[in-house]
Amino acid sequence: MQGAHSFFKILFFFTIVTSSIHASENSNSQIVNQVETAGDILQVALPVMALGSTYILDDKDGRSQFWKSYLSSISLTYFLKYTIDKERPNGRGNNSFPSGHTTAAFSGAMFIQKKYGYKYGIPSFLMASFVGYSRVYADKHFWEDVVAGASIGILGNLIFTKNYNNRMLSFSKYGDNIYLSLGVQL
Repeated sequence: MQGAHSFFKILFFFTIVTSSIHASENSNSQIVNQVETAGDILQVALPVMALGSTYILDDKDGRSQFWKSYLSSISLTYFLKYTIDKERPNGRGNNSFPSGHTTAAFSGAMFIQKKYGYKYGIPSFLMASFVGYSRVYADKHFWEDVVAGASIGILGNLIFTKNYNNRMLSFSKYGDNIYLSLGVQL
């Protein structure tokens, strides 16, 4: 798990640096472009972090689970995009519903949470939420597009991803006290 922790730190740092470089190169560009670019980077970085962790931990089952959840989520999203044919808020295209960026980001974030718990899941969900925000802020999606995309990314992992550590109930002793811990699997 230590290797995954280091990997997450490096990839998070890379994401921040890449976003900062883009912002400084285009100092005259609007804040909207910077927010959108940061969201674009994170929608790729989160699934890459999720998949990369399976290589670092040599988790072949996890790798298979990642691909099943990710590909099923992305496939459903694009099937809906081209079936529903909803116009984007900026009027450029009829493939607004659901948000593919948000599906990808939440698919990666939910995989990380399911496999490694809330310590890594909460920051991943915060980054995925920023991706959804960036899509609305950039006028590419409506909120319902983002919520649907996030739900699809989460659902794929609820179906296909198993916890790395399946302990849901544990007891521990500290001094004279015995503690019961109950884990919640989402």
